[in-house]
Amino acid sequence: MLWLAGGLIVAAIAFGTPQQAQTPPSGDRPGVESATTASIEWTVCETPPPGIERRPSMRCQSALVVDNSGRQILFEKNSHQRRPIASLTKLLTALVFLETGTDLLKTATVTEEDALNSSKSHLRTGEELTLRDFLSAALVSSDNRAARVLARSTSMTADQFIARMNERARELGMDSTSVVEPTGLSELNLSTAYDCAILINAALENHLIREITTTPEITLYPLNRKRSHRLVNTNRLLRFGREFLGSKTGYISESGWCIAARARSGEEHDVTVIVLGAPSNNQRFRALDNALRWAYRFPQRSPQKS
Repeated sequence: MLWLAGGLIVAAIAFGTPQQAQTPPSGDRPGVESATTASIEWTVCETPPPGIERRPSMRCQSALVVDNSGRQILFEKNSHQRRPIASLTKLLTALVFLETGTDLLKTATVTEEDALNSSKSHLRTGEELTLRDFLSAALVSSDNRAARVLARSTSMTADQFIARMNERARELGMDSTSVVEPTGLSELNLSTAYDCAILINAALENHLIREITTTPEITLYPLNRKRSHRLVNTNRLLRFGREFLGSKTGYISESGWCIAARARSGEEHDVTVIVLGAPSNNQRFRALDNALRWAYRFPQRSPQKS
């Protein structure tokens, strides 16, 4: 029997000032890494060990907590319910983009079409950056203009790129996922907590996605403008002691506040947490932090071989 999350959040999370960091050097061109076609063999932990609560405190519509070492689902709440996933979509966008082998040193310019309905972006129409910088902007600050640039900078048309995103999702075993555009702004980009766990684990097989999504802050320098852009990672827990292997946030009104994250505690734990539909920005991070604290109390598990 799987448990339903409930209860009130009993601890607040304090947030401070992020440390300055620079964009990773773009002089090297990382090799193309393809996430393998998933063979998901997660079993369900029916009962937690003695002394551990039956469930973590998570206020959200859907959730999943997976022990990757033991390949066990430790907790789920509506994990197969299809919901809008907002900018979690960008993990799939980045994965498909990188798997095309497009040269990351190639430059592109933000167009008016890229800027449509994305006024919160730091990037300005007419600015030229490398595709690696656009990838960083899409994954660190969840920049929608950057995601659009990535999608149109491959040899595929817009329709072909979206078709490939949906095809890639099926290859990974994300059978409840469908997307209609690359940013997550559409409420028609639908998935489940279960599928999102598959997605982030697959995306993090790519070393560049891992590197970018664990960078607390970057500074981008457009090639044709004097201004620079300081972008802070949307996962605020990166700056407060948690060891993340990667993460991605998302929010539109239809989805609520979402986050997909994979983290570890030394060599003892490797945990993926999905939070979909939290009622506020703070609540999604409290749900994530509570889930990690709870999962880290489980006995250490030896990694299972494929």
